[in-house]
Amino acid sequence: MTATTARTPSVTTPGAPGAPAAAPPVRPESAPPVRPERPRGLRALVGRAGPAPVRRLRVQAGCSLLLVAALLAAVLAAFGSARAEVRQLAAVSEPRAVAAADLDQALADLDAQHANQLVVGYPATPPPPGQEPVLVDDGILAEITAQRDRGRVSADLAALSAAGAADAGPVQSLLDGLSLYDGMSGTEQSSTTGQLNPVVGRPPALALDYYDLAEDQLQQNLLPRVRELLTVSEQQVAQGRAAAQRDTRIGALLVGLLALAALGLLVRWQLDLLRRHRRVFNPPLLLVSAVVLAVALTSVLALLGASGDVGAAVGDGYTPYAATAQAQVNAADAEASESRWLVDDAYRPLLQQQYTGLMRTLGAPDAPDAGVAAVIRTRSAYLAADSQLRALAGAGALDQASVQLTGVTRGEVAFAYYDFSTQLSRLAGEQLAVANDRFGAAVGDLAGWTVLPSVLLAAALLLVAVGVRPRLAEFS
Repeated sequence: MTATTARTPSVTTPGAPGAPAAAPPVRPESAPPVRPERPRGLRALVGRAGPAPVRRLRVQAGCSLLLVAALLAAVLAAFGSARAEVRQLAAVSEPRAVAAADLDQALADLDAQHANQLVVGYPATPPPPGQEPVLVDDGILAEITAQRDRGRVSADLAALSAAGAADAGPVQSLLDGLSLYDGMSGTEQSSTTGQLNPVVGRPPALALDYYDLAEDQLQQNLLPRVRELLTVSEQQVAQGRAAAQRDTRIGALLVGLLALAALGLLVRWQLDLLRRHRRVFNPPLLLVSAVVLAVALTSVLALLGASGDVGAAVGDGYTPYAATAQAQVNAADAEASESRWLVDDAYRPLLQQQYTGLMRTLGAPDAPDAGVAAVIRTRSAYLAADSQLRALAGAGALDQASVQLTGVTRGEVAFAYYDFSTQLSRLAGEQLAVANDRFGAAVGDLAGWTVLPSVLLAAALLLVAVGVRPRLAEFS
């Protein structure tokens, strides 16, 4: 029997003689590091929130963008509203008020010329034998002036209608009333000039009756409507001035406050970058600050300048013009009552009282102009000529009084009235020119403020993104 011997595998101790060498341990191959993709452009501003410095930078950049955008919107809104108010005032309200004031003055002067036509005639005393009588007044000057006034009335009504002062109904009503007035005045004129051998200052009863009817139509129908339009127009000028100045000042305040907030944030942000990131300058953000400051200063100055121009246009131009225009109306009414006083003995006391009251209102017009001295001088000459007229009429010298009333040489009433009214018209024109010049300056202050601020502040928005991007890249 063969015995089987079991072999037990031998265990080799490392390092023992005859032991095989141990194999080196296998290490897994290491993968190359993966670098995260750096966010670009606006992704750097609106990406997921990272570490605290990234969040801080994004908040600072976002607030700066919002304030610059709000400043841009405020500038555009402020200038848009101010331009609309100033243009409404300068192109609609003020021309409408001027047309109503001129219409009032033209109608008053038209009435004065119709009253002057009542004086037409030959001397009351017969001429010496063999001599032909000579007309003391032929009414030509009064007729020419009346035609000019009638043209002004038509032009003023057209201007009022074009400016939207009234709809078709009131304008048509004024035209109808004016047609009736023209018919009555025409009958008065034909009755005065058509009589055979008229006596100066003694018009026929029919002429006086139709003049009274025409004057009643003027005083009771036409002038109240015109003065209602004038009152409404003057109120609109005052309201337009207040609205334009309010809008410009509020706009300047809003732009200034937003600019201060934006500049404060930009300065604080740059100081924070200096402290946290050790960066002395950030050129894009410095440029943004300069743009914001420049736009804010120029915008505020332009808005406040427009506000001052509007105030001067109304206060130094239109308001004195309105006072002078009223003086022109009173002067024309006084001239009409003067002619009526001469030809109508029955109403002389009443007409004298009316004339005295009118002349009392003709003080020196309120105007900051050296030319007011000429108005005062011609007014004194007019009063002196009237005193001489009343002295002649009171002495019964009707021929000389008629010559004094209608004469066109210095010292006579017609010349003195023409000189006085011419100086008033000159002064009114100068005051109106002041108003128009200042309105033009206000419109110029507000012009060009749409494109320039938009371009500059849009560039500032881009510069904010450019300025913060390198700092965000440091944490990416």
